[in-house]
Amino acid sequence: MPAPHSRSDRSIPLWAAVITALGSLLAALIGKYGLPSFSSDRSPSRHDGGVPDAFLGQWRGDVTEEGVRPSAYAATVSIGDAGPGDEVGGIEYTAPGLLCKGVLVLQEVGDDRRTITLGEEIRTGRCVPRGRITLTAGTERHVTFFYTGKKYDGTVQVVRGGLDKSV
Repeated sequence: MPAPHSRSDRSIPLWAAVITALGSLLAALIGKYGLPSFSSDRSPSRHDGGVPDAFLGQWRGDVTEEGVRPSAYAATVSIGDAGPGDEVGGIEYTAPGLLCKGVLVLQEVGDDRRTITLGEEIRTGRCVPRGRITLTAGTERHVTFFYTGKKYDGTVQVVRGGLDKSV
């Protein structure tokens, strides 16, 4: 009479299936996105999704929150070179009795490279903590600013304006 199977003998086919599935998933991801680069000295280029030159620098202007009681703020946006998913700069909103500061993360560069979308996270001040900013290049020294975020009460906040490049 053969010896009874041990518990570990039955788990081998399960492990083989898990390893095979993980290998298939890895192969699919490499096929779609390519092999990762592990070079620590590689900085993102503008040709692989980095910030287009038209947006680099510091921008200032007035923006207005839409709504029943429109509110105007001075906005300062600083943008440096970074790739998608990286912190790209900072934001500051000021008005009488208001000062909010936060960081910006590059989310997307438009196909035409004339728009960028930034995730905003306010770190200090009493502003909506997270939002999304889209900047659209206008003239050489002007961009349009469009922000959406969800207020504490769940309603959508929309802010629009124009920013000019600082000297």
